Amino acid sequence: MRRQLMLGLLAASAACAQHVIPAAASPDAAQAGSGLFRQHCGSCHGRRGQGGRAPDLTRTSFVTGNTDADLFRTISNGIPGTDMGAYQGRITEEEIRQIIAFLRSAGRGDESLNADPKAGEALFWGKGNCGSCHLVGTRGNRAGPDLSRIGPVRSIPYLRESLTAPGANIMSNYSSITVVTKDGRTIRGLEKSLDDYSVLLMDLAGKVYSFDRSDLKSVEREKKSLMPEYGNVFTATEMNNLLAYLLSLKGPAVTQ
Repeated sequence: MRRQLMLGLLAASAACAQHVIPAAASPDAAQAGSGLFRQHCGSCHGRRGQGGRAPDLTRTSFVTGNTDADLFRTISNGIPGTDMGAYQGRITEEEIRQIIAFLRSAGRGDESLNADPKAGEALFWGKGNCGSCHLVGTRGNRAGPDLSRIGPVRSIPYLRESLTAPGANIMSNYSSITVVTKDGRTIRGLEKSLDDYSVLLMDLAGKVYSFDRSDLKSVEREKKSLMPEYGNVFTATEMNNLLAYLLSLKGPAVTQ
């Protein structure tokens, strides 16, 4: 029994090992992976992998695992319930390995903040009132994305743009919609469902509204984010402090 267990572990290790690419061991693989990444992944993760609508992949901490074998599995199978689809059958195993080699070779390139995350935390919950929409751990609101572990998955440039120009990259499940009822009420919120017969939306207070389209005067999808622009709200020092706080958030996300 013990011998069979050992043989099983060795076989599993061998199966995983075939997907491992030592970082910087193959510059040619990384170069090939760079082009593949731009072609297949750059529209969501950014051309250099530092994040866009999808997370920063130049970091070393991922929800789905941090080893090369974990990355191989994630790229191959996708992540159910997210926009990350499966690439198995769309690209070859060797091409997946080349993409991983590129990610391992990609430099972070983050700017230095020299900021105070404690001061940023006070700004987050106070002046910025960010908790009215965002959740951190068990505190805050679920209207916007859960920020409980935003630190390991987003770069400083992405976070800064999200605060100063939130409409630049709106996540697919956070599109905004405005409805006007026949009695003249105007309600703006996050689109949860929209078809020819009904509308479901949630306002920033977390209240959910459901309408029959026949009861509405108009329904309009908006390209503008519901999140306010903070470029003129915070000073440069305050912005850096807030960014430092966001980068410090590394806890487990709350399951919604």
